[in-house]
Parts: sequence; structure tokens; C-alpha cells
Amino acid sequence: MYHRIVPYAQATDARFGLVVPPETFAAQLDALRSAGWRTITVSQLADYVAAGSSPPPRTFVITIDDGWSDGYTYALPILQAHGYVATYYVIAGRINYGSFLKVYELRAIVAAGNEVGDHTMDHVGLASDSGSRLAYEIDGAAATIALATGQWPQTLAYPSGNFNQRAEQGVAACAPMKMAVVEGDGTYESWDNRFAIPRVKVSAGTRPATLLMWVSNPWPPAWATPRPAK
Repeated sequence: MYHRIVPYAQATDARFGLVVPPETFAAQLDALRSAGWRTITVSQLADYVAAGSSPPPRTFVITIDDGWSDGYTYALPILQAHGYVATYYVIAGRINYGSFLKVYELRAIVAAGNEVGDHTMDHVGLASDSGSRLAYEIDGAAATIALATGQWPQTLAYPSGNFNQRAEQGVAACAPMKMAVVEGDGTYESWDNRFAIPRVKVSAGTRPATLLMWVSNPWPPAWATPRPAK
């Protein structure tokens, strides 16, 4: 799980801990590629889970949250140089706004084989929403992203990892949504937790060797992502 791939000098509008400089991102991916690791999108992972099968050995997923424009200007060229793809979780209400991704950038990202997923309309915690508001944040965002990219989002990332059972049900009801990810540390996925898949947060301080160790040693078991309260 990444957020910003951008030089610190250009990230004055971001939380410092969410920034990974491009050269650090490239070094992290260098280590993974040198060790024979490949990427798939979250949507492709969902297909494996639905089929009850596993991806090829040494396969991992990169996610980039929020939809900042540096996902296009900095992250995309680095991904392409490594032959990698990622899932970009975009805040639909911020498309074409300020330092966020523009429609032409989103389309280029999709054309390069990446996935653009749903990160809600307004980046609000879904655990506090219900009814029409929940549908607006999930389904409304999906429709907005589909209009921008030409493809309906098939996966979602809960803003700040904030979700509950009602939010999970709202995601499941939004066709063709088939998986959702949270912020809990872990590399475990199954059919039962497909709408609450944990992720590993990567920072500028994550050494390439450490990241390689994380993906090489899956952890922990299913209980690591507790089922949310109703």
C-alpha cells in the first residue's frame, strides 16, 4: 500500500509519512524484480480467490491510494520500467481537481494495464454511513470513475481502513465489485475476507530487503483482519 510517489519538495500538500520518493520506490521494485517477483492487480487477485486457486508463485499486488497526479507523473513510468502494474484507488470527487489525477491521466493508466479502483466519492469513513449516503459514496464514486476511465471499478479501498459489516455489504451490492482492501497489516486473502483484505503499508523508510522479506513470508493467518462490528 502506497499513497504518494513524489519528491518531498513537491509534496507540501501531503502528510510526510505518506510520501515515498521516486528513487526509493524504484529501489524497492528493483529488489522485488531481481528476486523474480511479478505483479497482478487487485481485480486479478479477486479472480484467483473466486476460483479457489492461487496466483503464480512470487506474485504480489501494488496499490496506490487517493489518486494524486504523481501516480501518473512519477509512479507510472517506474512501474512500466519494471514491467509492473498497480491498482490505483481514486477518490472520485477529486478527479480533475488540483493535484489529483486528470481524466486523460487515468485513461493512460488504464491503457498501460493498471486497474483504477473505488476509494469513495469524498474519502469519508464508511462505517458511519448508511442508506443513500453509503450508496452515494460507493456506487456514485464507481459511476464517476467509470465515466472517466470507461471501465467500472471492480475493487474498493476503504478510506483510512474505516469499515463495518454494513459497509462491506454496501460494497458487495455494488456490481461488479468483487473485493475490498483495508489498512491492516498482513498478506492474507480468502473468499471469506474478500471484502476486508489486509495490506502492508510501505513507507520511505521501508528498506528494499525488508519489503522483499514481507512478501516472501506471508503473515498472519485469517484472524489478523477481525470481522467488524455490525
